[in-house]
Amino acid sequence: MSEPLSLSVETHLNGYFCADYKSPGKTIIDFTNLEPTEGVIPPVKSTVYDARELQESENDFDSNFESSFFDKHGFVLLPHESQVSNWDSGAYGQTDSIPVEDRNIALATGENEIEKYYMTEVEGLISTVLLPGKNLSIDQPNMLLRRGENTAHPYYGLGVHNDYGVTADDFQENMEAFSTPEAAERWRAQYEDENVREFMVINFWRPVHMSSPVEHMPLGVLDARSVNLEDLVSSGLKGFALTGKVTNQLSLRHNASQNWYYYPRMTVDEVLALKLFHIDKDVSDYRFGACYHSAFENPLAPKDAEVRQSCEHRVNVFVMRD
Repeated sequence: MSEPLSLSVETHLNGYFCADYKSPGKTIIDFTNLEPTEGVIPPVKSTVYDARELQESENDFDSNFESSFFDKHGFVLLPHESQVSNWDSGAYGQTDSIPVEDRNIALATGENEIEKYYMTEVEGLISTVLLPGKNLSIDQPNMLLRRGENTAHPYYGLGVHNDYGVTADDFQENMEAFSTPEAAERWRAQYEDENVREFMVINFWRPVHMSSPVEHMPLGVLDARSVNLEDLVSSGLKGFALTGKVTNQLSLRHNASQNWYYYPRMTVDEVLALKLFHIDKDVSDYRFGACYHSAFENPLAPKDAEVRQSCEHRVNVFVMRD
């Protein structure tokens, strides 16, 4: 049997800081003007490797393989056929009816399919596949974020970034920027509970309402093992959060040793789990295990490739002590 054809690509990644960038504190990226951010370099020519090939090459067929792969790399692809048919029924900011390609997706009146189906499905994936055997407290919203043409968020994240910082203070600050001080304080109180050992944010990313696999603007993910701590850039977005507060997230210095991957031709029956944030109270030697990511121009995509429609569902997971 012949080896499967690798679909690794050469492309350009945006938003990198130069390798010797130094900042005395948090670097502010101002979305309110068009001025370039000091230290950000032009798009970097990069190889984005075939993650299907990587995942298949490491698969030892152990029952906990997906969990081990997720812990090791910060991401993993899972097969998942959802009961959800209308991904806009529980999407932030969606209108009552939106056109998608040649179809019209109408919301089911009074029925949020994310709440009805997806939350239970996601909880099952976390407890049985990603973090099996652990005592978990899972907190997930009954809404998700949609991306693509004619959605409330029509743009793609074309820039290397991670959505959170590295400490509990960073997370609390970011949560306050996107919600309220009270919600951020409630999270902090829950995190500080002595029965909580770990906390993480897992993002479930998938194509939706598409009749063909994703070729247009796929999502690139950075192998967490290839990220050096000295390359992390503490940053914040000004003019991005609706509260008007500056966010707290991570940018990245460019380093040739960083290894990027993507899952070619993802389908609507697959979901990509990304670890966006992780703290373990019992580990004093910090190991970065989160997943930087960015959409990118795919040189293999045909000119008439179906425009990407996707969704993101971010879930807070507290790992409790036994």
